[in-house]
Amino acid sequence: MNLLRRILQAFAPAQLHHRSIARRTLAALAAAFLLSPLLLALPAQAAAVTPPLGSAANFAVVAATTVTNTGPTVVTGDIGVSPGTAVVGFPPGMVNGTIHAADGPAGTAHADAHTAFVQAAGEPCDFTLSIADLGGQTLLPGVYCFTSTTVGLTGTLTLDAGGNPTAAWLFKIGSTLITASNAAVVLINGATPCNSNNITWEDGSSATLGTGTSFVGNILASASITLNSTAGSTGGLYADTGAVTMDTNMVSTCAGAGGKGGPTIATTPSGSVPAGGTVSDSATVTGGASPSGNVTFKLYGPGDTTCSGTPFATKTGTLSGGMASSGPVTVGAAGTYNWTAAYSGDANNRPVSSPCGSEKVVVSSQTLTGRAYGLSANATLFGTAYINVAPIPDTGAISTTSSSTTSTPCVAQIAGLVTAHVLCANITTVAFPGKSTASASVADATVVLSPAPTITLQAVRSTSTTTCAGSTGTAMIAFLKVGNTVISTANVAPNTHLTVEGVALVLNEQIPFSTPDKGLTVNAIHVTVNLKGVKADVIVASSKSDIGHCP
Repeated sequence: MNLLRRILQAFAPAQLHHRSIARRTLAALAAAFLLSPLLLALPAQAAAVTPPLGSAANFAVVAATTVTNTGPTVVTGDIGVSPGTAVVGFPPGMVNGTIHAADGPAGTAHADAHTAFVQAAGEPCDFTLSIADLGGQTLLPGVYCFTSTTVGLTGTLTLDAGGNPTAAWLFKIGSTLITASNAAVVLINGATPCNSNNITWEDGSSATLGTGTSFVGNILASASITLNSTAGSTGGLYADTGAVTMDTNMVSTCAGAGGKGGPTIATTPSGSVPAGGTVSDSATVTGGASPSGNVTFKLYGPGDTTCSGTPFATKTGTLSGGMASSGPVTVGAAGTYNWTAAYSGDANNRPVSSPCGSEKVVVSSQTLTGRAYGLSANATLFGTAYINVAPIPDTGAISTTSSSTTSTPCVAQIAGLVTAHVLCANITTVAFPGKSTASASVADATVVLSPAPTITLQAVRSTSTTTCAGSTGTAMIAFLKVGNTVISTANVAPNTHLTVEGVALVLNEQIPFSTPDKGLTVNAIHVTVNLKGVKADVIVASSKSDIGHCP
């Protein structure tokens, strides 16, 4: 059955190369007798000859001119440059190995990689493919050549070992290899990337791995190799005459991978949320040898920019179809949080992690607002104003995202038709958990509304508190008299309406609102009068609190 698949593969996109008389005979037999039982008796498995890397096998990166990095790249294996001398970008990049710049090991590794390139270039072809893009193909072992000098990879290329533990592939590209964003090389049926460096890409000019690509195999490029942001590669990067350029990548030589597959991990954190909201992270593990196992997600709180402290939260997700999720995590105070995702590895795949700083989540503050004032009074007699007391003392409208206290100086007294003593107002906010509290108080007051009844009160206080869970309010009134009537004010329920001697009162007035934010206004006493030519509106101890940008 494997032979039949090989023949179908060879004749659909390609033609067998005339490596030998035996292969030409096999091609002719396949064309004439594709379904003949005779095929079952034919031996044959094309086998790529893996070019020996020598000392370069211990190097994840070898360049002739320069090695340049941007961002938190992680290289597992040595880095070498020769005859050039420049290795730039480590740190912020990290090397699990040794950097050799124009020294003996670098020179030997470069020479050994050159020898491997020459040998690979000289290998005869098993298959010559007429396609210019390997995306969507499933290829059995062998030496692959191409009619196009530039070969692309869009989507996924699957390498099928067919159960052969020594399966090997050699791809010979005339000029340039270019992968699209998020392209991947996937191994199945026993294929592993690090069995004697069994996957080789020989490029007559250069190779470029697109953003997020998950690549497998040693790249032997005549000129240069470029890895775009977040591309990952299991296998060495060997640039014979030019440079190797990296940007936030995961790169491992097979020797560095410990003989296991080198998958890459791509992560997607959730977006910005308000303080107290929920965030999550997801990870996709691709490449390697059919990765299985778990991904551990850690969320680090604001201020921990190196992800070295105690995590704010730790979650574990099991890979399913190459994907795992942290599930929801409720965050705390505002700030920039950092996720990391670490794949545990398995019997055939090495662990791999996302670097700190690559998965930021911005948690934004609540908007805390409010206003409080001690007393306001307005009255007209037959349309002529005779009392006009603006809110006093008045905090004004307060809006903040931080913890704070706003207190106006208490007013010792006011005089006139409205007399009062010790009037106070303040706003207190707490950033997280978000809370706004307004309060106002009046020690005593007398409001003369002649010819309407006079109002007398003592020790009046209101409080309004709002959190994301809702609002609460209270009012306390020690004494209240309208005209000659003393009103009982013990344990006054919210919104208690009374009419006394023609004066309308609302005690512990509570007015919820929802725009622009949700909140509550509490007026300890609200008096309205429309009697004997007098129209009046008096509010004593007014408190308003509200909160916005809740989860």
